[in-house]
Amino acid sequence: MSPMVKNQRYWNWAFMSVMFFFFLLLAQINWKLALNLGLGIGLGFALEKSRFCFVAAFRDPILTGMTALSQAVILLLGVSILGFALVAGSGQGYALNVYPLGANTIVGGLLFGIGMVLAGGCASGILMRIGEGFAMQMLALAGALVGVFFGERSLRWWQGWGWEQPGIFLPAKLGWLSTLSLEMAVLVALWLLARWWQNR
Repeated sequence: MSPMVKNQRYWNWAFMSVMFFFFLLLAQINWKLALNLGLGIGLGFALEKSRFCFVAAFRDPILTGMTALSQAVILLLGVSILGFALVAGSGQGYALNVYPLGANTIVGGLLFGIGMVLAGGCASGILMRIGEGFAMQMLALAGALVGVFFGERSLRWWQGWGWEQPGIFLPAKLGWLSTLSLEMAVLVALWLLARWWQNR
């Protein structure tokens, strides 16, 4: 074992020990904070090991022909849709926020997409790579924070353009069963298309 790898293992054990005691400390203060910390660490670990990235899900099929991450995103959407439907239909009175479509949505989406391509990763991918020690991703994170700040500050200006279309909540138009059937059918079709694209 090289000295560098051995030294890294010591740092890993030290970090894990610190986080474990921090978890215990939070559990004494508020168990919800400890739960959030545990979920955050678990999600970060899963992201790092799976190399999950929304940019790669759209980039890889074009550049390399691989669609493994694309299929993972489709699966994520399917699970999220079903989970959302269960929560929303539980009768607990959860607020459902359906935002209008405006110029801020279109321009913001384009800027976000361009930024992801230039940064080489989505927001989760950037955070994951920062944790791995990629210093250049700190610049991407700083750019994202600056964009969020100015986006929030200029929201009223964008809304003042007067071009906004009300958001569409499909279950209110079609019903939950029809909406879920339609969405699952679209996702299955996309998944089959991704499989065909990789195996062609």
